[in-house]
Order: sequence, then C-alpha cells, then structure tokens
Amino acid sequence: MQTNKIKYAISSGHHLTSKVIEEVMLAGGNAYDGLIAGFCAMTITEPAMASMLAGGFVNVLESNGKNFILDFFCQTPINKRNSNNKYDEIIVDFGESQETFYAGPASIAVSGAVKMIHYFLRYYCKLPLKELVQPAMSLANDGVKLTDFQAEDLQLLRHIFGLNSSGRDIFFVEERCKGVGENIQMKEFGDFLDYFANQPAEWFYKDHVAKEISKYCTEAGGALTMMDFSEYELHFSTPHEFEYANKTCSVVPLPSLGGGLLHLFLNTLSKSNYSFFSKEHTEALLNGFDNCYPFLKDGQKLFSKLNGDSEQGNTPTIIPGGTSHFNILDKYGNAVSLSVSIGEGSGFFVPGTQIHANNMLGETALLPSGLDSWIPNTRLNSMMCPTFVFGENRELELMCGTGGATRIPFSIAQVLDGYYRGNLELLEAIHAPRMYKKAEVCYAEKGLDLSGVASDVNLKVWSDLELLFGGVHAISIKDSSAFGDSRREGDAIITYY
Repeated sequence: MQTNKIKYAISSGHHLTSKVIEEVMLAGGNAYDGLIAGFCAMTITEPAMASMLAGGFVNVLESNGKNFILDFFCQTPINKRNSNNKYDEIIVDFGESQETFYAGPASIAVSGAVKMIHYFLRYYCKLPLKELVQPAMSLANDGVKLTDFQAEDLQLLRHIFGLNSSGRDIFFVEERCKGVGENIQMKEFGDFLDYFANQPAEWFYKDHVAKEISKYCTEAGGALTMMDFSEYELHFSTPHEFEYANKTCSVVPLPSLGGGLLHLFLNTLSKSNYSFFSKEHTEALLNGFDNCYPFLKDGQKLFSKLNGDSEQGNTPTIIPGGTSHFNILDKYGNAVSLSVSIGEGSGFFVPGTQIHANNMLGETALLPSGLDSWIPNTRLNSMMCPTFVFGENRELELMCGTGGATRIPFSIAQVLDGYYRGNLELLEAIHAPRMYKKAEVCYAEKGLDLSGVASDVNLKVWSDLELLFGGVHAISIKDSSAFGDSRREGDAIITYY
C-alpha cells in the first residue's frame, strides 16, 4: 500500500494519547503496538470514554491489503435475573435538556477490550506488552491534568463517577468534582498495568477483575457471573463496503448501525447537487436525516434496505454516549481505526485496580422496551463507525472516526461530503458547520443557510463549534495530512520521510 511521504500518522482525541502512540512508533513499534499503547493511555487521558472494561470496534487494514473488522463490543449476560436488579438513576443536565441514565450493578455488560489487546499482541505486535503499557503506567502514576473538554465531560457525569469511593478518590476534591487543570492520578491502575503485563491472556476474564465484578453483581443486584466473562469471544467480520463519489468506503457492519446509516445518508446526499452551506445543501441534509430516521433503532431493516437481507443482526438495544476515537498509520502500510466507549460508566470501580465498569445495559432512552429489555447472550448494538476510504487500485486515501452517540455516522458523512464533493481541504471539512436532525428537533452550527428549515421544527443553533457533533479525527493519505477535531480537543501528529 502506497503511503506517499508519510512515515507515520496519528489522529486522536487527546494530545497525550497521540504522544504515547508516537513514542511506540519511535521505539520501533507498528500500528498495532500503537493501538495497544494508545488504548491503555486513553483510559487515563479520556477516563469518561475508555477503560479496560470498555467496548468498541477496530477497522484494520494490513500492509498486504487485507481489511477486516474486529468487534470487541459489549455482550449481554447469558442469563437474566428475574428480580432484584439494582440500578442507580442518574439525571444528566446538558443545559438545553436533561437525560436520564442508569448506572449501578444491573447496568454492566461484559467487555472485550482486554481480549482485543491480547489478540493484537499475539498476532501483530512487535513489542512486548510490558513495554506497551509503560507510557500509560507513567501517566497513571504521575497524573494527567484535566483539559477543558475532559473536565466538562466529567462535570456532566459527576453523579456517576461519584457513586463509588474509588471514583471519588480519583475525580473529586472533598465534595467537589475536579475541574480544568487539576490532576487525575490513578496509581492503583498503574500497579494493575504492571501486573497485567505479566499475566496470561485469560487472566483478566478468570481472576481478580472478573471475580470482583461477579461478586458485586451477585450481591448488589446485577446479572453478570463468572461464566459471562469466560464465555466472551471477539467477533471478526468483513467490512460493509459501498461506493461513494467514485470511492469505496469500508465501515463496520452490524451490530453497529453506524456504517449502514453512513451509507444511507451519503446515498441521499449524492442525489443532490448544491453549493456547500447553501439553502439547497441544508435541504439535502434535512432530507438525509428524514430518510435515515426510521432506521435508527432497526438494524435488520436498515441493512435489508441496503443489501437485500445479505446481513443479519440483533434488534438494536443500546447506542453508547461516551465514545472516543483514534487512527494510526505506520511506515509499513498498516492502518488501524479504533472507536471505544464505556457509555456513561456504571459508577463501579473494580477494587484495587481503579478500573471503571461500563453501563451499557442502562441507557433506557435507547432500550426498545425499557430497563431489562435486553436479549440474553447477545452483542449490543452501537453507532460506532471507524471508516476507511479507498481510491483507485484500492489504495487507502482516508481514515477517520468520531464519538458522538447517534450523531456519529452523520458527522462523518458531512466531513466526507465536504472533502470529496465540496472540494474542501481536510481541515476545512472537519471544521465546517454541521447539522443533526431527529424527529422535530434540529441542531446546527452557525454558517449553514437554515432558511429552509420548516417553521414547526425546533431549531437550536450554536455560534461556535459544538462538542455535540463529536470529534471527527482523520488522516488523509491522499494529501499527506492528519488533523484532530477541535470540537473535542482532537490532536494529530504526522511525520514524513
């Protein structure tokens, strides 16, 4: 695979995550080494989005051209409890609106993050795990100062992060949640990483962590047992591919709806010609949202429409909110694009490790029939959409992804549309004004001509770039450039030969 002048490139959601990945590259590692080191760093630099009990997806392109999706997303428990399920109801105030989430023991699903780490370590990495976790250990022991975005996110989720004494020790000063510039230190997690690096692959799912979570759930009112951990498996799949602007897009298939919605939305936009940011552009976006809206909670229906029933999956249950993303391209031509989430977090930190468990079973707004309506022993659905774009001769041209819950595929689509059909530079496309519409509510950033928005639609406009629309971090091989989205303090590093 031709990588032009690029020696390596990184785009991520935090400058220290990028720095850690670069350290691994300079030490002789490849993209897969960078993935492990970067993921471990994210658990400290972006603690509201990542942990060793997170779930996610990786879009992988090997230097030989092989492209596949690794799904390490969360799995529902094998069995349901008939009663005594315990949730902590948390109301998160977003200013313009409030949303109810549920944390606590019954909200936790099984995560595949550690199995993902050991898979790449076994088959792809050049460096030992002990070396790959060292940068994250240093961050955990020394601490990381909260940036504006991380502090804002933590403030929104403070009632969840403060449910457990371990969470309060890390993220609070007395009764006050820490703010911008204050240090987040996780020395117990640093000790965990040191121990983890010397254990066999199955240790995490059979020993201390699994036992502590199983004990907590059994005693406090959750569904997870040791069997749920021992039975968890990674899933591998062929990417969902579609043509757009004479390019081939490679995205995650079910159980993520993100790839299918990206496909459908771009198909709709492709049917219209417009000057970017004009009334016609806005009308095309609105039409795209309306076309996609019926499929937001029905993955089978979505992929049936796109592929004639060629893809199957479970009915959607959960679309996590706290998501982050990074991309890595190495000098060998390997590329990885990773999206990861803990939802909002369960409020439970595994004793002795400071590892925060996810709350993937607790987002009722996205559960078809409310709490406890999940299907046993089933992969949960997501909107995550790590994306590759291929040009002529199947040369990789672009890689990108974002957090942002339901907005994920639509934010990526607007960047791709601006870059490929609007002829914007990549940085311009990333920071161009975005829109999102769901039912009768429309959100937009200033700069779009909104005169075509119907009068009966509730319109909310931000004068600046807004973190609601995620952070589309991207690498362009075609243009030899890399950028992070400033909406979520994105960062990029690129080095040339």
